[in-house]
Amino acid sequence: MPSEPHPQPPARSTTSWSLHRRLAVGLVLCIGGTFAAIFPMLDRLIDHAIYHQMDFTLSQRATAVGRMLQDSAHQHPEALMPEYEPGGHMEFFTVFDQASGAALLRSPSSAGAVLPAEPAAEGTPRYYDVTLPDGHAGRAIALRLPMPGSPDRLLVVATEREEWDRTERRVHLALLAGIALATLLATGSALLVVQRVIVVLRRTGAAAARLNADQPMQPLGGDLPRELKPFADAFNLGLRHLYAAVERERQFSRDVAHELRTPLAEIRLSAESALGSNDAAQARRSLAASVSATQRMQRSVDTLLLLARLDSGQHTPAPDPIDLSSLVRELLAALASLQARRTLAVQPDLPPSAWVQGDLGIIERIISNLLRNALEYAPEGDAIGCRLERSDAGWLLSIANAAPELQESDLEHLGHRFWRKQSEGGTAHHAGLGLALAFSLARAIDLPLRFSLQNGRLTARLGPWTPLV
Repeated sequence: MPSEPHPQPPARSTTSWSLHRRLAVGLVLCIGGTFAAIFPMLDRLIDHAIYHQMDFTLSQRATAVGRMLQDSAHQHPEALMPEYEPGGHMEFFTVFDQASGAALLRSPSSAGAVLPAEPAAEGTPRYYDVTLPDGHAGRAIALRLPMPGSPDRLLVVATEREEWDRTERRVHLALLAGIALATLLATGSALLVVQRVIVVLRRTGAAAARLNADQPMQPLGGDLPRELKPFADAFNLGLRHLYAAVERERQFSRDVAHELRTPLAEIRLSAESALGSNDAAQARRSLAASVSATQRMQRSVDTLLLLARLDSGQHTPAPDPIDLSSLVRELLAALASLQARRTLAVQPDLPPSAWVQGDLGIIERIISNLLRNALEYAPEGDAIGCRLERSDAGWLLSIANAAPELQESDLEHLGHRFWRKQSEGGTAHHAGLGLALAFSLARAIDLPLRFSLQNGRLTARLGPWTPLV
Protein backbone atom coordinates (compact mmCIF):
# COMPACT_ATOMS: atom_id res chain seq x y z
CA MET A 1 0.00 0.00 0.00
CA PRO A 2 1.62 3.27 -0.99
CA SER A 3 2.42 5.57 1.84
CA GLU A 4 0.73 8.92 2.06
CA PRO A 5 2.92 11.84 1.13
CA HIS A 6 4.18 13.91 4.01
CA PRO A 7 2.56 17.32 4.24
CA GLN A 8 4.80 20.03 2.92
CA PRO A 9 5.55 22.92 5.25
CA PRO A 10 3.82 26.13 4.25
CA ALA A 11 5.89 28.27 1.97
CA ARG A 12 7.29 31.36 3.56
CA SER A 13 5.82 34.58 2.33
CA THR A 14 8.09 36.35 -0.09
CA THR A 15 6.08 39.56 -0.16
CA SER A 16 8.54 42.41 -0.02
CA TRP A 17 7.83 45.74 1.56
CA SER A 18 8.98 49.15 0.45
CA LEU A 19 10.98 51.33 2.80
CA HIS A 20 10.11 54.38 0.69
CA ARG A 21 6.38 53.70 0.89
CA ARG A 22 6.39 53.00 4.60
CA LEU A 23 8.51 56.05 5.32
CA ALA A 24 6.36 58.31 3.14
CA VAL A 25 3.10 57.09 4.71
CA GLY A 26 4.61 57.30 8.19
CA LEU A 27 5.89 60.83 7.70
CA VAL A 28 2.64 62.05 6.17
CA LEU A 29 0.63 60.53 9.01
CA CYS A 30 3.04 61.77 11.65
CA ILE A 31 3.52 65.32 10.35
CA GLY A 32 -0.06 65.67 9.12
CA GLY A 33 -1.41 64.26 12.38
CA THR A 34 0.76 66.60 14.41
CA PHE A 35 -0.38 69.66 12.47
CA ALA A 36 -3.99 68.44 12.57
CA ALA A 37 -3.71 68.22 16.34
CA ILE A 38 -2.26 71.71 16.74
CA PHE A 39 -4.39 73.35 14.01
CA PRO A 40 -7.38 74.05 16.36
CA MET A 41 -5.03 75.73 18.80
CA LEU A 42 -3.46 77.80 16.00
CA ASP A 43 -6.92 78.66 14.67
CA ARG A 44 -7.97 79.84 18.11
CA LEU A 45 -4.85 81.93 18.50
CA ILE A 46 -5.34 83.49 15.05
CA ASP A 47 -9.02 84.22 15.75
CA HIS A 48 -8.11 85.70 19.11
CA ALA A 49 -5.48 87.95 17.50
CA ILE A 50 -7.86 89.11 14.73
CA TYR A 51 -10.74 89.74 17.14
CA HIS A 52 -8.38 91.52 19.50
CA GLN A 53 -7.28 93.84 16.72
CA MET A 54 -10.88 94.33 15.53
CA ASP A 55 -12.09 95.11 19.06
CA PHE A 56 -9.20 97.51 19.60
CA THR A 57 -10.18 99.38 16.41
CA LEU A 58 -13.83 99.43 17.52
CA SER A 59 -12.80 100.73 20.91
CA GLN A 60 -10.89 103.61 19.31
CA ARG A 61 -13.81 104.48 17.02
CA ALA A 62 -16.31 104.32 19.90
CA THR A 63 -14.09 106.64 21.92
CA ALA A 64 -13.97 109.11 19.04
CA VAL A 65 -17.74 108.97 18.54
CA GLY A 66 -18.32 109.33 22.28
CA ARG A 67 -16.14 112.42 22.48
CA MET A 68 -17.91 113.93 19.51
CA LEU A 69 -21.32 113.31 21.09
CA GLN A 70 -20.24 114.66 24.46
CA ASP A 71 -19.25 117.96 22.84
CA SER A 72 -22.40 120.01 23.44
CA ALA A 73 -21.23 122.62 20.96
CA HIS A 74 -22.16 120.35 18.08
CA GLN A 75 -25.88 119.81 17.67
CA HIS A 76 -25.34 117.44 14.73
CA PRO A 77 -22.11 115.59 15.46
CA GLU A 78 -22.74 113.03 12.73
CA ALA A 79 -22.05 115.75 10.20
CA LEU A 80 -18.45 115.83 11.37
CA MET A 81 -17.97 112.09 10.79
CA PRO A 82 -17.94 111.43 7.04
CA GLU A 83 -17.54 107.68 7.49
CA TYR A 84 -21.07 107.61 8.84
CA GLU A 85 -22.58 109.42 5.83
CA PRO A 86 -25.62 107.82 4.17
CA GLY A 87 -23.52 106.52 1.32
CA GLY A 88 -21.29 104.56 3.67
CA HIS A 89 -21.99 100.96 4.53
CA MET A 90 -18.96 100.11 6.64
CA GLU A 91 -19.41 102.06 9.88
CA PHE A 92 -22.56 102.46 12.00
CA PHE A 93 -23.57 103.74 15.43
CA THR A 94 -26.73 104.12 17.53
CA VAL A 95 -27.28 106.03 20.77
CA PHE A 96 -29.86 104.64 23.19
CA ASP A 97 -31.46 106.06 26.27
CA GLN A 98 -30.06 103.79 28.93
CA ALA A 99 -33.15 104.01 31.09
CA SER A 100 -35.85 103.40 28.50
CA GLY A 101 -33.82 101.71 25.79
CA ALA A 102 -35.21 104.01 23.12
CA ALA A 103 -32.99 104.93 20.19
CA LEU A 104 -32.06 108.59 20.41
CA LEU A 105 -29.61 108.94 17.55
CA ARG A 106 -28.70 106.85 14.52
CA SER A 107 -25.82 107.24 12.12
CA PRO A 108 -26.88 108.41 8.65
CA SER A 109 -25.41 105.19 7.22
CA SER A 110 -27.96 103.16 9.19
CA ALA A 111 -30.81 104.32 6.91
CA GLY A 112 -33.13 104.54 9.92
CA ALA A 113 -32.28 101.09 11.25
CA VAL A 114 -31.27 100.50 14.83
CA LEU A 115 -28.23 98.46 15.83
CA PRO A 116 -28.89 95.61 18.28
CA ALA A 117 -28.02 96.81 21.76
CA GLU A 118 -26.55 94.78 24.62
CA PRO A 119 -26.23 96.39 28.04
CA ALA A 120 -22.71 97.17 29.18
CA ALA A 121 -21.68 97.35 32.78
CA GLU A 122 -20.07 100.54 33.93
CA GLY A 123 -16.47 100.69 32.83
CA THR A 124 -16.75 97.37 31.03
CA PRO A 125 -17.46 97.59 27.24
CA ARG A 126 -19.22 94.63 25.68
CA TYR A 127 -18.11 93.26 22.28
CA TYR A 128 -20.42 91.10 20.21
CA ASP A 129 -21.24 90.06 16.67
CA VAL A 130 -24.22 91.68 14.91
CA THR A 131 -26.00 91.82 11.58
CA LEU A 132 -25.58 95.30 10.15
CA PRO A 133 -28.46 97.34 8.68
CA ASP A 134 -27.23 96.51 5.18
CA GLY A 135 -27.43 92.80 5.97
CA HIS A 136 -23.67 92.22 6.23
CA ALA A 137 -21.96 90.61 9.19
CA GLY A 138 -20.41 93.02 11.62
CA ARG A 139 -18.81 93.52 14.98
CA ALA A 140 -20.19 95.91 17.59
CA ILE A 141 -19.19 97.50 20.87
CA ALA A 142 -21.68 98.72 23.47
CA LEU A 143 -20.46 101.04 26.19
CA ARG A 144 -21.90 103.54 28.67
CA LEU A 145 -21.68 107.12 27.49
CA PRO A 146 -21.85 109.75 30.29
CA MET A 147 -23.54 112.95 29.13
CA PRO A 148 -23.08 116.24 31.07
CA GLY A 149 -26.37 117.50 32.55
CA SER A 150 -28.44 114.63 31.24
CA PRO A 151 -28.95 110.90 31.86
CA ASP A 152 -26.26 108.54 30.65
CA ARG A 153 -26.58 107.10 27.19
CA LEU A 154 -25.71 103.72 25.69
CA LEU A 155 -23.51 103.97 22.65
CA VAL A 156 -23.34 101.11 20.14
CA VAL A 157 -20.69 101.39 17.43
CA ALA A 158 -20.46 98.69 14.74
CA THR A 159 -18.18 98.01 11.78
CA GLU A 160 -18.38 95.61 8.91
CA ARG A 161 -16.27 92.50 9.52
CA GLU A 162 -16.16 90.97 6.06
CA GLU A 163 -12.65 92.30 5.44
CA TRP A 164 -11.56 90.87 8.76
CA ASP A 165 -13.20 87.55 7.86
CA ARG A 166 -11.42 87.54 4.51
CA THR A 167 -8.14 88.18 6.32
CA GLU A 168 -8.87 85.28 8.67
CA ARG A 169 -9.68 82.98 5.76
CA ARG A 170 -6.47 83.99 3.98
CA VAL A 171 -4.49 83.24 7.14
CA HIS A 172 -6.20 79.85 7.45
CA LEU A 173 -5.52 79.04 3.81
CA ALA A 174 -1.90 80.14 4.17
CA LEU A 175 -1.59 78.00 7.28
CA LEU A 176 -3.08 74.96 5.54
CA ALA A 177 -0.86 75.53 2.51
CA GLY A 178 2.15 75.85 4.78
CA ILE A 179 1.24 72.61 6.55
CA ALA A 180 0.84 70.79 3.24
CA LEU A 181 4.08 72.24 1.88
CA ALA A 182 5.99 71.44 5.07
CA THR A 183 4.66 67.87 4.97
CA LEU A 184 5.65 67.45 1.33
CA LEU A 185 9.09 69.01 1.83
CA ALA A 186 9.81 66.96 4.96
CA THR A 187 8.65 63.75 3.29
CA GLY A 188 10.53 64.49 0.08
CA SER A 189 13.74 65.40 1.97
CA ALA A 190 13.52 62.24 4.07
CA LEU A 191 12.96 60.10 0.97
CA LEU A 192 15.93 61.71 -0.77
CA VAL A 193 18.16 60.99 2.22
CA VAL A 194 16.89 57.40 2.37
CA GLN A 195 17.44 57.05 -1.37
CA ARG A 196 21.05 58.15 -0.98
CA VAL A 197 21.54 55.62 1.81
CA ILE A 198 19.90 52.91 -0.31
CA VAL A 199 22.24 53.72 -3.19
CA VAL A 200 25.22 53.34 -0.86
CA LEU A 201 23.78 50.08 0.52
CA ARG A 202 23.25 48.74 -2.99
CA ARG A 203 26.83 49.63 -3.86
CA THR A 204 28.01 47.92 -0.68
CA GLY A 205 25.84 44.89 -1.49
CA ALA A 206 27.33 44.70 -4.97
CA ALA A 207 30.81 44.84 -3.45
CA ALA A 208 29.84 42.05 -1.01
CA ALA A 209 28.56 39.96 -3.93
CA ARG A 210 31.94 40.29 -5.62
CA LEU A 211 33.81 38.97 -2.58
CA ASN A 212 35.92 35.93 -3.33
CA ALA A 213 37.82 33.86 -0.82
CA ASP A 214 40.61 33.53 -3.39
CA GLN A 215 41.22 37.28 -3.25
CA PRO A 216 42.27 39.48 -0.33
CA MET A 217 39.38 40.78 1.74
CA GLN A 218 38.33 44.37 1.06
CA PRO A 219 36.52 46.07 4.00
CA LEU A 220 32.99 47.13 3.11
CA GLY A 221 30.90 50.13 4.10
CA GLY A 222 33.58 52.81 4.00
CA ASP A 223 31.12 55.34 2.57
CA LEU A 224 28.17 54.43 4.79
CA PRO A 225 26.77 57.16 7.08
CA ARG A 226 28.00 57.34 10.64
CA GLU A 227 24.83 55.71 12.00
CA LEU A 228 25.47 52.57 9.93
CA LYS A 229 29.17 52.33 10.81
CA PRO A 230 28.53 49.86 13.70
CA PHE A 231 26.69 47.58 11.25
CA ALA A 232 29.53 47.87 8.72
CA ASP A 233 32.13 47.16 11.44
CA ALA A 234 30.20 44.10 12.65
CA PHE A 235 29.78 42.89 9.06
CA ASN A 236 33.50 43.33 8.34
CA LEU A 237 34.35 41.52 11.58
CA GLY A 238 32.15 38.62 10.49
CA LEU A 239 33.87 38.63 7.09
CA ARG A 240 37.29 38.52 8.75
CA HIS A 241 36.18 35.56 10.84
CA LEU A 242 34.84 33.87 7.73
CA TYR A 243 38.03 34.51 5.75
CA ALA A 244 40.08 33.26 8.70
CA ALA A 245 37.97 30.09 8.89
CA VAL A 246 38.37 29.53 5.15
CA GLU A 247 42.12 30.05 5.43
CA ARG A 248 42.29 27.60 8.36
CA GLU A 249 40.43 25.00 6.32
CA ARG A 250 42.78 25.53 3.40
CA GLN A 251 45.81 25.43 5.65
CA PHE A 252 44.56 22.23 7.24
CA SER A 253 43.96 20.67 3.82
CA ARG A 254 47.42 21.70 2.64
CA ASP A 255 48.99 20.43 5.84
CA VAL A 256 47.23 17.08 5.63
CA ALA A 257 48.14 16.65 1.96
CA HIS A 258 51.74 17.68 2.64
CA GLU A 259 52.19 15.55 5.74
CA LEU A 260 50.48 12.37 4.57
CA ARG A 261 52.13 12.18 1.16
CA THR A 262 55.41 10.68 2.41
CA PRO A 263 53.98 8.13 4.89
CA LEU A 264 51.37 7.01 2.37
CA ALA A 265 54.14 6.40 -0.15
CA GLU A 266 56.09 4.49 2.50
CA ILE A 267 53.03 2.36 3.38
CA ARG A 268 52.36 1.56 -0.26
CA LEU A 269 56.03 0.72 -0.92
CA SER A 270 56.20 -1.48 2.17
CA ALA A 271 52.93 -3.24 1.28
CA GLU A 272 54.07 -3.88 -2.28
CA SER A 273 57.41 -5.16 -0.97
CA ALA A 274 55.62 -7.52 1.43
CA LEU A 275 53.29 -8.78 -1.30
CA GLY A 276 56.12 -9.39 -3.75
CA SER A 277 58.48 -11.11 -1.31
CA ASN A 278 58.53 -14.81 -0.50
CA ASP A 279 60.78 -14.17 2.49
CA ALA A 280 58.71 -14.13 5.71
CA ALA A 281 61.32 -12.06 7.53
CA GLN A 282 61.33 -9.48 4.73
CA ALA A 283 57.52 -9.39 4.75
CA ARG A 284 57.54 -8.85 8.52
CA ARG A 285 60.03 -5.97 8.17
CA SER A 286 57.88 -4.42 5.44
CA LEU A 287 54.78 -4.70 7.59
CA ALA A 288 56.65 -3.22 10.57
CA ALA A 289 57.65 -0.28 8.35
CA SER A 290 53.97 0.13 7.36
CA VAL A 291 52.92 0.18 11.01
CA SER A 292 55.61 2.77 11.78
CA ALA A 293 54.44 4.98 8.90
CA THR A 294 50.84 4.57 10.08
CA GLN A 295 51.82 5.65 13.59
CA ARG A 296 53.56 8.67 12.13
CA MET A 297 50.40 9.52 10.17
CA GLN A 298 48.35 9.19 13.34
CA ARG A 299 50.68 11.55 15.25
CA SER A 300 50.63 14.07 12.41
CA VAL A 301 46.84 14.03 12.08
CA ASP A 302 46.40 14.38 15.86
CA THR A 303 48.81 17.31 15.88
CA LEU A 304 47.10 18.99 12.92
CA LEU A 305 43.68 18.61 14.55
CA LEU A 306 44.99 20.14 17.77
CA LEU A 307 46.51 23.03 15.79
CA ALA A 308 43.18 23.57 14.02
CA ARG A 309 41.34 23.67 17.35
CA LEU A 310 43.87 26.14 18.73
CA ASP A 311 43.71 28.40 15.67
CA SER A 312 39.90 28.48 15.78
CA GLY A 313 39.79 29.18 19.53
CA GLN A 314 38.00 25.91 20.36
CA HIS A 315 40.55 24.89 22.98
CA THR A 316 39.95 26.59 26.33
CA PRO A 317 42.88 26.63 28.79
CA ALA A 318 42.23 25.36 32.34
CA PRO A 319 44.64 26.97 34.86
CA ASP A 320 46.13 24.71 37.55
CA PRO A 321 48.98 25.07 40.07
CA ILE A 322 52.12 23.59 38.48
CA ASP A 323 55.60 22.89 39.83
CA LEU A 324 57.75 23.63 36.78
CA SER A 325 60.86 22.05 38.28
CA SER A 326 59.09 18.76 38.91
CA LEU A 327 57.46 18.86 35.46
CA VAL A 328 60.77 19.42 33.63
CA ARG A 329 62.44 16.59 35.59
CA GLU A 330 59.61 14.20 34.64
CA LEU A 331 59.85 15.14 30.97
CA LEU A 332 63.63 14.72 30.94
CA ALA A 333 63.23 11.28 32.52
CA ALA A 334 60.68 10.33 29.83
CA LEU A 335 63.18 11.35 27.14
CA ALA A 336 66.12 9.52 28.72
CA SER A 337 66.10 6.78 26.06
CA LEU A 338 66.36 9.34 23.24
CA GLN A 339 69.15 11.09 25.14
CA ALA A 340 71.06 7.85 25.57
CA ARG A 341 70.53 6.74 21.97
CA ARG A 342 72.08 9.95 20.64
CA THR A 343 74.75 10.12 23.36
CA LEU A 344 73.64 13.57 24.47
CA ALA A 345 74.39 15.09 27.84
CA VAL A 346 71.59 17.12 29.42
CA GLN A 347 72.75 19.67 32.01
CA PRO A 348 69.67 20.66 33.99
CA ASP A 349 69.85 23.72 36.26
CA LEU A 350 66.58 23.55 38.15
CA PRO A 351 65.52 24.94 41.55
CA PRO A 352 63.93 22.64 44.14
CA SER A 353 60.47 23.98 43.17
CA ALA A 354 58.95 26.64 40.98
CA TRP A 355 55.21 26.98 41.45
CA VAL A 356 53.18 28.78 38.79
CA GLN A 357 49.62 28.66 37.50
CA GLY A 358 48.70 27.46 34.03
CA ASP A 359 47.15 24.73 31.92
CA LEU A 360 49.13 21.60 32.79
CA GLY A 361 48.35 19.77 29.54
CA ILE A 362 49.36 22.69 27.32
CA ILE A 363 52.52 23.59 29.25
CA GLU A 364 53.60 19.94 29.36
CA ARG A 365 53.14 19.67 25.58
CA ILE A 366 55.11 22.86 24.92
CA ILE A 367 58.09 21.89 27.11
CA SER A 368 58.06 18.33 25.80
CA ASN A 369 58.18 19.56 22.19
CA LEU A 370 60.99 22.02 22.97
CA LEU A 371 63.06 19.34 24.76
CA ARG A 372 62.39 16.78 22.02
CA ASN A 373 63.33 19.32 19.33
CA ALA A 374 66.63 20.03 21.10
CA LEU A 375 67.42 16.33 21.58
CA GLU A 376 66.52 15.38 17.99
CA TYR A 377 68.30 18.21 16.17
CA ALA A 378 71.41 18.64 18.32
CA PRO A 379 74.58 16.97 16.98
CA GLU A 380 75.37 13.65 18.61
CA GLY A 381 77.45 14.03 21.73
CA ASP A 382 76.27 17.62 22.31
CA ALA A 383 75.54 19.04 25.77
CA ILE A 384 71.93 20.25 26.12
CA GLY A 385 71.37 23.13 28.52
CA CYS A 386 68.10 23.27 30.47
CA ARG A 387 67.84 26.10 32.98
CA LEU A 388 64.90 27.41 35.05
CA GLU A 389 65.61 30.73 36.75
CA ARG A 390 63.60 33.39 38.50
CA SER A 391 63.77 37.10 37.68
CA ASP A 392 61.75 40.14 38.61
CA ALA A 393 59.28 39.26 35.84
CA GLY A 394 58.86 35.64 37.01
CA TRP A 395 60.11 32.14 36.14
CA LEU A 396 61.90 31.73 32.80
CA LEU A 397 62.77 28.38 31.18
CA SER A 398 65.61 28.27 28.63
CA ILE A 399 66.66 25.24 26.56
CA ALA A 400 69.88 25.48 24.50
CA ASN A 401 71.48 23.14 21.98
CA ALA A 402 74.08 23.38 19.25
CA ALA A 403 72.65 24.24 15.81
CA PRO A 404 75.62 24.58 13.42
CA GLU A 405 73.44 24.48 10.31
CA LEU A 406 71.14 27.34 11.33
CA GLN A 407 71.67 30.99 10.47
CA GLU A 408 70.16 34.13 11.94
CA SER A 409 67.78 34.43 8.98
CA ASP A 410 66.37 30.97 9.74
CA LEU A 411 64.89 32.06 13.08
CA GLU A 412 61.90 33.71 11.44
CA HIS A 413 60.92 30.34 9.92
CA LEU A 414 60.96 28.48 13.22
CA GLY A 415 57.39 27.62 14.09
CA HIS A 416 56.20 27.49 10.48
CA ARG A 417 54.46 24.24 9.70
CA PHE A 418 56.60 21.68 7.85
CA TRP A 419 59.59 24.01 7.62
CA ARG A 420 62.91 22.18 7.73
CA LYS A 421 66.39 23.45 7.21
CA GLN A 422 67.07 20.58 4.83
CA SER A 423 64.69 20.12 1.92
CA GLU A 424 64.88 16.35 1.77
CA GLY A 425 61.52 16.01 3.58
CA GLY A 426 60.41 14.71 6.90
CA THR A 427 61.20 11.51 8.65
CA ALA A 428 59.28 9.46 11.12
CA HIS A 429 60.39 11.76 13.90
CA HIS A 430 60.97 15.05 12.05
CA ALA A 431 57.63 16.10 10.56
CA GLY A 432 58.17 19.83 10.99
CA LEU A 433 55.16 20.25 13.28
CA GLY A 434 56.67 20.21 16.77
CA LEU A 435 57.69 23.87 16.97
CA ALA A 436 54.54 24.96 15.11
CA LEU A 437 52.49 23.22 17.78
CA ALA A 438 54.62 24.74 20.56
CA PHE A 439 54.09 28.26 19.19
CA SER A 440 50.34 27.74 18.77
CA LEU A 441 50.00 26.34 22.29
CA ALA A 442 52.03 29.23 23.73
CA ARG A 443 49.80 31.76 21.95
CA ALA A 444 46.72 30.01 23.28
CA ILE A 445 47.77 30.74 26.88
CA ASP A 446 49.55 34.07 26.16
CA LEU A 447 52.93 32.63 27.13
CA PRO A 448 55.95 34.24 25.38
CA LEU A 449 58.14 31.84 23.36
CA ARG A 450 61.29 33.21 21.72
CA PHE A 451 64.33 31.74 19.94
CA SER A 452 67.80 33.22 19.67
CA LEU A 453 71.00 32.08 17.95
CA GLN A 454 74.43 32.96 19.39
CA ASN A 455 77.79 31.37 18.65
CA GLY A 456 76.12 28.47 16.86
CA ARG A 457 73.82 27.60 19.78
CA LEU A 458 70.03 27.84 19.52
CA THR A 459 68.24 28.90 22.73
CA ALA A 460 64.50 28.63 23.29
CA ARG A 461 63.16 30.86 26.07
CA LEU A 462 59.73 30.17 27.48
CA GLY A 463 58.08 32.56 29.92
CA PRO A 464 58.10 34.41 32.19
CA TRP A 465 55.45 32.87 34.46
CA THR A 466 54.14 34.78 37.41
CA PRO A 467 55.24 32.93 40.58
CA LEU A 468 52.57 31.65 42.94
CA VAL A 469 54.85 31.94 45.99
